[in-house]
Amino acid sequence: MRVNLQVMMKALLVMSLLFLTSCSDIKEVQNMNYVTAIGVDFKDDEYIGYIQLISFSSQGENGSSREPSVWVSETKGKTFDEALSLAYNTSQERLLWAHVNTILVSETALEEGFHHIFDVLTRYYELRLTTWIFGTNAPIKEVFSTTSFFNQSALATVLHRPMGTFEQNSTIRPIKLQQFVRELYEPALTTYLPSIRINESHWVHNMKPDPKLEIDGAFFLKNKAYKGFYTLEELKGLRWLSKEMERAGIQVMDEEGEPDFNIVFEKNKVDIQPLEEEGSPRFYVKVSLEGVIANRDANKIVNLKEMEANLREEILKEIKSLYKLGIKSDTDFFRLEHILYRNKNERWNSILEDGGFTLTENLLEEIDLNVKVIHSGALKNRTINMEDID
Repeated sequence: MRVNLQVMMKALLVMSLLFLTSCSDIKEVQNMNYVTAIGVDFKDDEYIGYIQLISFSSQGENGSSREPSVWVSETKGKTFDEALSLAYNTSQERLLWAHVNTILVSETALEEGFHHIFDVLTRYYELRLTTWIFGTNAPIKEVFSTTSFFNQSALATVLHRPMGTFEQNSTIRPIKLQQFVRELYEPALTTYLPSIRINESHWVHNMKPDPKLEIDGAFFLKNKAYKGFYTLEELKGLRWLSKEMERAGIQVMDEEGEPDFNIVFEKNKVDIQPLEEEGSPRFYVKVSLEGVIANRDANKIVNLKEMEANLREEILKEIKSLYKLGIKSDTDFFRLEHILYRNKNERWNSILEDGGFTLTENLLEEIDLNVKVIHSGALKNRTINMEDID
């Protein structure tokens, strides 16, 4: 009798478990759309919101690889929040914002004012401030649709992983949203966003053009005001003044204008200080660079001291050219006003009362540039003629 009772109790327990319902608020992973990037444009007094969705599966049937899939939404509204919210109408499944890795802002949206955009981004509780942020003059829909190599998704591009290329060619440093906003709201500080564009000429895939993303310059802002866009060529001198610089190369020409040698720098020290003197502020700039010879196109300069002197001349030319561009465009590339604000605040306030900080040619007392070439590789200075080797 006792045995039968135990069997009956077990049977009732199993039957009760069959009628239990699962947790209704748990969402299946495959039933959500993961937003990987957000874009914003401004045109005809309307905000245009963009959302990038990426398929994380690169395997087709029978284990074969397939082309990565990217979906991009485009919605319009009188506010950025309205534009983004309209994407819910056609999203089919729940949109998950916690995986957003990049914010992309058009030049016209920057001109309209980034604070309008930032206000919306901070109200989406799923969004993080650790996302990368870029500006662009290219169509955002096309940028979001550009993929990487080897059937990898758009997540393997500089838009989502900018540090890989920056570590090999440090001209425009990538920046995350929290750092950009901190600098944007910092008094007297000029900050900048890397600019993304689509390069359609560098690569082909199976002899067909294969567009790829690249950094083509930067957008500068100060005190929330837009200052302008400048190309990589115009900003060459910025790499020597950037403390984030990890690797930068420079080609030095000979007297006939032909390539002579190429130096790669992997260490730099930058120190800019206001001078202790009355009257208009003046600044002392000290830059120390340390590099190695990467390539010799000619052997006209074999003396290391002469080589360093030529390097110093070329780098000084780039730095001075950048400063002159800053005077012409009223853009403080050297961040001199913020240095004065931080180090000589009373003096900065007095200048502000007299009409404000102005870039002039005599603002720089001196640019002290020290260039050191550590070695020239295993083959020393001169190249070896392979025909002479047995």
